[in-house]
Amino acid sequence: MSWATIERHILVFHNNWINTKIKCFLIHYLPLALIILYGFGFYIIVIFFSSCENEFDYTQNWCAYPCYFSQKSIMMYDALFNCLLPTPLIIITNSLLIIRVVKQKQRLHQHIKWKKHRKMILQTISCSAFFLLFSLPMTSLILTHLCGIPYEATGQVELYFYFISYFINIFIPFICLVNNTLRQITMKQRAFEL
Repeated sequence: MSWATIERHILVFHNNWINTKIKCFLIHYLPLALIILYGFGFYIIVIFFSSCENEFDYTQNWCAYPCYFSQKSIMMYDALFNCLLPTPLIIITNSLLIIRVVKQKQRLHQHIKWKKHRKMILQTISCSAFFLLFSLPMTSLILTHLCGIPYEATGQVELYFYFISYFINIFIPFICLVNNTLRQITMKQRAFEL
């Protein structure tokens, strides 16, 4: 999701960066492949090749944490770069995109045609807001634990926040589908007008 917000800047303001096959590969496909490989590689290494062993307690709602959570440096790296960093990055890049579109229109002394930019803003806000709605509770919980609040202090809320974050993977395809369906409906309406 973070890369999608950065890539949206490239598509809107630097579309010449992807006008050839090589540039498209380097700017679009290679970063996506590296992000996917990084995710798989990191978690395969820290879960399967870790020096510790997972212990499961099937009487609890959350039967186990990965054992690498007991290794402070790996847990801190995972929390900071894989959990905390994407959330503010998404907020900042989406806000900057909307501000940059408005500022560029003002700088060029063009009237802002909100109808033209409505689709982009609607897609940006809907996907990002949905992602943040379900990831922000978990992110804030991780941040509180990193600041020193013990795990026992959050109580039952912690379980709900962990499980809420799974809704992102379930529902984000439907949000994208709705955005694309709205775009297709408007394209069909324009085709019938001609």
